[in-house]
Amino acid sequence: MEVLSSEASTPFYSTSDTPATQPDDDVGPLARALSLSPKGLTPQRWFVELALHEIGLSPHPHIFYLNPNGISDNHGAVNMACSICFKQYTIVTTTGQGYCPGQLHHFHSQFEPDSVAAKCCHCGTSVDAFLEQSTIPQSLIYRIRTNRRPKVNNPDHPHFHDTLGVLIRILENATKPDCGSVNMGSNMFNAKVLLDDSSKKFFERTKFSLVDGRLQPPEYTPDNIQFLNRCLFQLQLVLLQENPSEVKGLIPAHTLLLERLGAAKYALEKGEKNINLSEKASLLQERDSYYGKLGCVSDMTDDLIIEAFRTQIAHDVSASHPLVDALSEIQKKRRSEKLEIEIICQKSEGIVTTAELRNAYRHFEIPDNGEGISTEILLGLIRGSLKSGSKENLRIIAKARSDPELDQLLEQPEDDIPLDDPILDLYYASNPVGLSNIGNTCYLNSLLQYMYTIKDIRETVLNMDAYIENEHEEYWKEKVIDGRTLTKKDVAEAKEIVVELNKLFNLMQSAKARSVTPSNRLVELLLSTGGVENAADSTLKNADQFFQQQDVSETMGILMYRLSTAFQPIVSEPGAKPIDRFSKHFYVKANKTKVEEGKKRLIQEDFSTMILNVKDDTSLEELMDDYFDAEEPELSLPTSAAVATGEEGSKDANEAKDAKDAKMIDITVTELPPVLQIHLLRTQFDINDKTSYKTHATVTLPKRIYLDQYLESNQEEQAARFKRMKLWKKERRVCRKMLDFKKRPLYRHGSPPLSGCAEPNSSPQADATAPPPDELSPNSTSPEADPRLEDLERIAELTETLKKEMIDLNDAEYKIHAVFHHQGGTNFGHYWVYIYDDKAEVPRWLKYSDDTVSEVGVVTSHSQC
Repeated sequence: MEVLSSEASTPFYSTSDTPATQPDDDVGPLARALSLSPKGLTPQRWFVELALHEIGLSPHPHIFYLNPNGISDNHGAVNMACSICFKQYTIVTTTGQGYCPGQLHHFHSQFEPDSVAAKCCHCGTSVDAFLEQSTIPQSLIYRIRTNRRPKVNNPDHPHFHDTLGVLIRILENATKPDCGSVNMGSNMFNAKVLLDDSSKKFFERTKFSLVDGRLQPPEYTPDNIQFLNRCLFQLQLVLLQENPSEVKGLIPAHTLLLERLGAAKYALEKGEKNINLSEKASLLQERDSYYGKLGCVSDMTDDLIIEAFRTQIAHDVSASHPLVDALSEIQKKRRSEKLEIEIICQKSEGIVTTAELRNAYRHFEIPDNGEGISTEILLGLIRGSLKSGSKENLRIIAKARSDPELDQLLEQPEDDIPLDDPILDLYYASNPVGLSNIGNTCYLNSLLQYMYTIKDIRETVLNMDAYIENEHEEYWKEKVIDGRTLTKKDVAEAKEIVVELNKLFNLMQSAKARSVTPSNRLVELLLSTGGVENAADSTLKNADQFFQQQDVSETMGILMYRLSTAFQPIVSEPGAKPIDRFSKHFYVKANKTKVEEGKKRLIQEDFSTMILNVKDDTSLEELMDDYFDAEEPELSLPTSAAVATGEEGSKDANEAKDAKDAKMIDITVTELPPVLQIHLLRTQFDINDKTSYKTHATVTLPKRIYLDQYLESNQEEQAARFKRMKLWKKERRVCRKMLDFKKRPLYRHGSPPLSGCAEPNSSPQADATAPPPDELSPNSTSPEADPRLEDLERIAELTETLKKEMIDLNDAEYKIHAVFHHQGGTNFGHYWVYIYDDKAEVPRWLKYSDDTVSEVGVVTSHSQC
């Protein structure tokens, strides 16, 4: 769920660009290497990381081959390309002047979108990789392939395989100084290539010119020869996909590159499978392995792993704990005595695992391993929680932070450490408290934290006596909410919820603690459906029992219903219609126009939450356009030639005709609330498997959204503009549907959706902003064969056009206030919420995850939001 407030404040996202500091010429290789990154990589691991660099719309590990048309000498640049997506890299290696004490280089790398720089911290040897996109656009290759599929009614039609072979020979000849022109009128050319729009584009791209029916090669210059060699290389890689047995002379790139880095041969661990860095399965296996955390690969010996481990700790002591974690996991797998001894030695020096460090911080009720907490505040928190037996935990923290003040505190006798600390009081006064999870209640904790930040609701609950219903009054009248007439029994139960909520809000306001605990009674009353008696009869849960996890949107509806029941409505003046004290904050009033069989019908509708259906990668603005604008029912996309050509009498054509008479819906807003709630519905249903699943599609959230185009009051004045915009939006929806249609045949071949594979049994509550971590699928298809690129480009063009058209429509403004986040399945998982704190001295985003409240920057998620 996303919550946006109409109150102006600092934008949701903030970024800052700091120029990288360039090392001075007189500094050594260590300083230069560390300026790139604190983490070091062996040459083999560096190549694995390069294979995962900029993997694009169809995630896959790059399988690199050397360009056989331009391999340089040992000191020059090397050109290589991925055999799947055809992205090309130019690799430049420079031998350092220093000495490497270990068996392998230790590269510190900086990965940028268009380049990768690496330098050995010992000897200064460097590797630079420069990314270039494919020389022939992937969409062009796709069009050539599509236009040359076998046709039953025309067996003489050129086949893509034959066309590819002829194009390769034409480019090979063009790289020779005495190359002549190509006769396009020859029988061979027409039988194998066929001059159409796609082949014309190909020859234009490769700098050929058409003169008197003949193709003239480009001028014989070094630049043109290099360009043609790279085009030729790409076609050879395409042929490798089509028929590997016909391709000669392509060599996996890692062999030559590792040889230049002095790492072609290294000690291999007995019992471990030797990895092949030009094999997809091996790269996928190495991708998230514990060996990678140490900058190694899985077939290295214990000695090489220990060497990399020690070098890494020497350069980045802050990373020592996850490094020990990785070494421990490798030791468990290998059952290595040598690795076990290394771990024991490290722990004797105070370098422990992340779990042991986390437990030390938790002993003092400090979340997130103390990240983002200054030494001054940390000292106050530790003093406030010191007790007998705390010294060992303090020793672990002091070693991890390497802070002299913590060392001084460690040296003090426990009896001399003051427990009352004004700094601690200041910390509690300026930071919100967390809420303890009492058994699957993370969803409720997130909701309560959000409700507490809405000033009117918080103050109404804290001052409940001034607004609460008194159902025992002589003249008390029954009231109706959501069409239901409430009884005194309903009010009594709702008031008990308010009492529990009042206690909790008071605790949250005044407690000097990291977190407070909601009462079991509050949870039971919110979940009960049978009245006070049923709630009272239920057995109170102890700390080891669990409530059934609920959906935060549903619980929000229940809580709002109970609060409206318990409190008196607002009556502005005698005889005026009462206004609900809570729903006025969230409810949108709208007119819904239905068009059925050419007749319009107006329906007035109120809703507290805008439910937007998420299927694929998109933006919040596009989802809202689809929600508000007139939309025809989804038609079946063409499944036969008859419907594609509109042939009368066909079944699909008749269905399309019937759909024209179906209803259309258009929504305009008559009144907006102070707080706009949006629910991104990610639950989809697979009609083939008969199962629900959660889509991990990325939804981009802007800094602010503007609802002027949806307001009823603007429709007449801006009619011409809105009509243009609706046509563009309709075209964008058509492109989206074509994307869905084009995915169907890809699924049969194992290709994932563009937005990432959907995960079965997942939740409708979703991450809102950031994309999920890239998943490398063994079944991913080549982007060059992706028929969806054209539609994606058009969608981007239409979206940009709409933004320009709306640039002056900015009165109905909302800024983001809170983002609910769920990670897990449809029946399990964890909720937390990000809330913007614009009341702080420096406005900030806070993450509320049960008893932990931490400051964060831009709201992102890895798990895809």
